[in-house]
Amino acid sequence: MAGISTGSHPFFRLSPAQLGKAQCFAVKRGEVDGLSFSPSRYAPEIRLFLNSLGSNPEAINPLSTYVDVNPSADVSELDADALVGFIPMQAVSDSIVGEYTITNRPLKEVRKGYSPFINGDILWAKITPCMQNGKSCIVDGLPNGVGFGSTEFHVIRVRVPGILPKFVFEFISQDTLRRVATYAFTGSAGQQRVPANFLENLPFPKFSETRQKELVAVMDEARVERKAKLKKANSLQAGLDDFVMETLGIRPPSQPKNTFAIQAKDLTNVMNAERYRGLQLEKNLPFEDTVGIVGSLLKKKYSPAKDAPEEQFDLIRIDDLPNQPWQVETVRTEKGKNITGTFFEVQENDILIARLGPTILNAKFVLCPKQERRTIASAEFLVLRCNQRHRSEAILWLLRTDLYRKIMYQLSRGATPSRFRLDGDDLLQIPFPQIDTSTQSIIATEVRRRREESRRLRSEAESGWQDAKRWFEEQLLGSPSR
Repeated sequence: MAGISTGSHPFFRLSPAQLGKAQCFAVKRGEVDGLSFSPSRYAPEIRLFLNSLGSNPEAINPLSTYVDVNPSADVSELDADALVGFIPMQAVSDSIVGEYTITNRPLKEVRKGYSPFINGDILWAKITPCMQNGKSCIVDGLPNGVGFGSTEFHVIRVRVPGILPKFVFEFISQDTLRRVATYAFTGSAGQQRVPANFLENLPFPKFSETRQKELVAVMDEARVERKAKLKKANSLQAGLDDFVMETLGIRPPSQPKNTFAIQAKDLTNVMNAERYRGLQLEKNLPFEDTVGIVGSLLKKKYSPAKDAPEEQFDLIRIDDLPNQPWQVETVRTEKGKNITGTFFEVQENDILIARLGPTILNAKFVLCPKQERRTIASAEFLVLRCNQRHRSEAILWLLRTDLYRKIMYQLSRGATPSRFRLDGDDLLQIPFPQIDTSTQSIIATEVRRRREESRRLRSEAESGWQDAKRWFEEQLLGSPSR
């Protein structure tokens, strides 16, 4: 690969953020390699990475010297009904690099239209944004030793003794390398792919097997530590269900039956079996009051583009919320004229309740945060404004329990599950307990404690993981003892 002659350069003293500030730079004619005319291809960070990698005396050979990219897999001796592993793109995690799930399928169902691989192969997403999100893994535990997966994976198979698949995996999973890969994209926007020859031509650092094991061990330890902290952070939220229910003395009803009868008086004009499954859950809640006692739903919607085109608004979109959010993290600021559609105008501590079926299951229920300016929220929320007797934070987390979300989901209506919507009047009629002020305070205090502890654990997990990745990259580009 053509590059620049840097000699001793300050690459390791610059953070990615500092390198990213170099928005304007010059490239000499002789440094243009003909592979790409994209400005990002010649950014200082990219050029220094490629030059440093290529100048490593142990990286004089391309990766293709040691691996095959997209090799075949022999399934000639397998019966058509023999089970093989199946790993579609969605089965590979984009939050924990290296994690994936396998389902077993008969060979006849996946032989055509999918890419084959065997135990020990590396799957590396070649499409954006999957590649940029780090969707990659080493496969193992395949029935009959064979698997099939998305054709949007590059399959990488080590063929040279002394080269560890786990080291190759760590090498091609590095953040900077994946940023480098973007310059090699081919195809139109939305269909961009990294060609196989990008991986094949990468200068590869052939460290000793002992050194490879040392580097891999450090990354394995960092990955385990990160996963443990994230698991603990997740458990803090998951455990809130039990805490809230125990604090309120609510015993979750048993799972509703699949076969059941209902009285004629309970029928509505919606002949949907799932809707009436929810009635079984509701009837086991020993409350005379309903959700309506805590406040009222906003009815009026607002059109920023029509009513205040020049005013700046903060916008809370349901699509910007991750699944199981603690709180609103992303607020968009736009002029009214740029915001099409109708919205609810919300205020601090309004409860935003997802009303679309899948978003109910994913618990996209949050409080409106403190306002910087007029704030609007997507019409895909139901907005519950609590009265003075009820603390929004405590009410939110009872409504977010698995029990109440199941009831809401089973009360939702629509042509297909993906379009089920919860009606506001149905929400207000769900049985709900009276909660005294001190109990509400206990719940709100515990929610805040857990949220802060979860934030601390996630910050530590990501900080430690980023440190490990930077260290590994330094080993690739530097001259450590081997």
